[in-house]
Amino acid sequence: MSKNASDGRQRVIEAAASMLAMHGLQGVSIREVTKFAKAPLGSTYHNFPGGKYQIVAEAIDWAGQQTLARLRACLAQDPQNGLQAFLLQWRQRLLDSQFRFGCPVVAAAIEASQEPEAEQVTAAVSQAFSAWQRLLAEHLLTLGHGATAAQTLALSIIASIEGAVALCRGHQNIQAFDAIVECIPLLVGRKVA
Repeated sequence: MSKNASDGRQRVIEAAASMLAMHGLQGVSIREVTKFAKAPLGSTYHNFPGGKYQIVAEAIDWAGQQTLARLRACLAQDPQNGLQAFLLQWRQRLLDSQFRFGCPVVAAAIEASQEPEAEQVTAAVSQAFSAWQRLLAEHLLTLGHGATAAQTLALSIIASIEGAVALCRGHQNIQAFDAIVECIPLLVGRKVA
């Protein structure tokens, strides 16, 4: 694949992730994603023979990896306060987008379960959530939490973040996210065996 074809393909994946974050799965069509990505429609059909659901699944994979990389970088830079730094990045993203951007993974999760032909999307969503939970649980183990508690707390953190994002978008204010920015460090600081 030529560099230009590769770049066009990647632009489509990134455009789909952005559209998911703003409009959800129903707001993503091949034609609109291609237009948003400034990519040729014919090449898009060639690069994604699986159609819309292939594009969305690859967008979820990409978005999941981007989030994982940001979280990993925050935790590596400051093991004690890295999670807080990650939360503050998310908070700023909500404010900068005026609450228009949510999480593309959650957007796909909610709607893909209603579409039987979207199995690859559901699989990509599950894979992203699992990777985030694994990384958080590993980090919590290094902070002294027991294995079971680390898994449970990691899952609770993800649920809190995603729920707060939805509440902020719904209310068009940052109050829910500010609540988790305050509460999650308290939970992480309590060591549970």
